[in-house]
Amino acid sequence: MPSQPYDLVKDDQDIRVPLYPEQAFYGNGLTFQAKLIGWQVVPRPSNRTEIVQAMRRIRYECKVQNSKKKKVTVSISVEGVRVCLKRKRRKKKQHQWNDPLEIELLSHPIYRIFYVSHDSNDLKIFSYIARDGSSDVFKCCVFKTNKKSSSSIEDMYSMK
Repeated sequence: MPSQPYDLVKDDQDIRVPLYPEQAFYGNGLTFQAKLIGWQVVPRPSNRTEIVQAMRRIRYECKVQNSKKKKVTVSISVEGVRVCLKRKRRKKKQHQWNDPLEIELLSHPIYRIFYVSHDSNDLKIFSYIARDGSSDVFKCCVFKTNKKSSSSIEDMYSMK
């Protein structure tokens, strides 16, 4: 028997092993609930500090304006990231077939996503920066999830 104690290895999720199988991203992809804090047009970031500053600036402006965060569903698929506003279902006497339950707010293809990260101060907050195709500007979108956002960020990284 060795006199030295063994190094115990944690059985946490290995970041090199994908959290979901590749087939999960086809079709509608993975969807999860979040709150849209806000989005803003930013200049092309050259380093990580500019990205973190943009994310925190959006959070600060939302806090100052005391605006309510919108409940959204974020869908990550092979086609891209799609953010839809959740609408409440109301009972109506007449059902309308053209009335969608979700309104698309943002949609970015995977190849246009520039950067994905979570906030080091609050792990429930994550953001991504995507280049808009028509106007060539960069948009920083900030979200808050119910759980830690590390799994949603890993999903976005695995798509890139």
